[in-house]
Amino acid sequence: MGNFVQELKSTFAEHDDFFIHEEQFDQTVLFLIGYHSLINFSKSNLYFHQMAELSASVDELFTNLSDQLNVDIKQIIKAVLEGKLVILTGDDQRNAVVEPVPQNLRRSIEEPKNESPIQGPLDAFGEDVDINIGLIRKRLGTERLCHSSYEIGELAMRRISMLYIKGKAPNDLIEKIDKKLKQAQSDIEMIHDLNNLFGARKFPPVNHFSVTELPLQAVYSLKRNRVVLFLDNTPYAFVLPHLFWDMLSTANDRDFHVSFTYFIRILRGLGILANLILPALYIAITSVNPEVLKIDLALFVAESREGIPLAPLFETLAMVVLVDLVIEAINRLPKTVGPTVTMVGGVILGQGVVEAKLVSNLLVIVITAMLISGSTIVGMQNSVYIRALKYFILIAASVFGILGICTGLIFICIILSSLKTCDIPYMSFRITEKEDLSEP
Repeated sequence: MGNFVQELKSTFAEHDDFFIHEEQFDQTVLFLIGYHSLINFSKSNLYFHQMAELSASVDELFTNLSDQLNVDIKQIIKAVLEGKLVILTGDDQRNAVVEPVPQNLRRSIEEPKNESPIQGPLDAFGEDVDINIGLIRKRLGTERLCHSSYEIGELAMRRISMLYIKGKAPNDLIEKIDKKLKQAQSDIEMIHDLNNLFGARKFPPVNHFSVTELPLQAVYSLKRNRVVLFLDNTPYAFVLPHLFWDMLSTANDRDFHVSFTYFIRILRGLGILANLILPALYIAITSVNPEVLKIDLALFVAESREGIPLAPLFETLAMVVLVDLVIEAINRLPKTVGPTVTMVGGVILGQGVVEAKLVSNLLVIVITAMLISGSTIVGMQNSVYIRALKYFILIAASVFGILGICTGLIFICIILSSLKTCDIPYMSFRITEKEDLSEP
């Protein structure tokens, strides 16, 4: 047994799925090496024997099996970790890195789980980058669709693919993203890691990119001068840059007449505004500025709070936090029981707090309207940060009333206007196309 085999045994001594299988061919000892968890060994071994029957010597066998021959020990270890089948001779003189029959570790193309397309295709991205790119090319058959691939990571190398339409995405944007990906050294596992890679602030209210699992939405973004990233083993597309107006529009909007398209987007904008100010408005008109209401409305509001022991601020905070907990429970519980548990719990708890005179009936109506309006926002990442911003306005309204709501909205607009994603202002309406299309 050669030194290579001994070193591999030592390196992978604690890996129970690692195998070294001995074979004989042309009076030469051969070792087949790899991972059972990544390689279908029975089919790969059968392929090895079929190629052996067609070969007259070990050299001819290795040539028939692979183009990657006689590599060093570091490349052999890397090949094993990547799921390749390594074949070594017993004297360490020859070796080959072979593409095996892999274990089936990928899902087939399924329906989207988190997004609901209307009158659109029902396929969604999976964990395989090549399949995801294929879904894009199937819809966008043009030579201007460019693709660049990167290997990033320190402990675990992850593949990232960048797609863009030449002549659509600005050159400065492409060069900036390319530079960031080439300079990346740390592991990329989550959305937070990608945000840090592209220079996120310490406490960013928004992401640098939007996330979608719909190929239709990714193609729509590419046509709107965006860049799309795919991360290996992640069933989503990451669209850069992410702008404020992306939370108001989707690719499915274009299935309607243009007048209805703008009507739907206006409704989404009203939904964002309602989600931000409804709880704060309740606090303002019940505790700080009741004089803004007509006398009959003011009396109705006062009557609805009769017998409520909690101050409007704590009453509203308790309900808003409760609703956010319900939303988080829906996201975390199993899909089979989550909606049922949260619906029953929410109805019983909501009815209980009203009957116990802990909150007013009017506040329950306000919170319900807030919950419905928040569901109109496009993208889970967007809805989360809008839900977080409403607490700031709520606190401001408890101190300054209507003035606090207006000041809070102005302050949020100033903060969002100061943000940039890949040097493009977050509040931009559109991204300018590249002007010179004469390059080959």
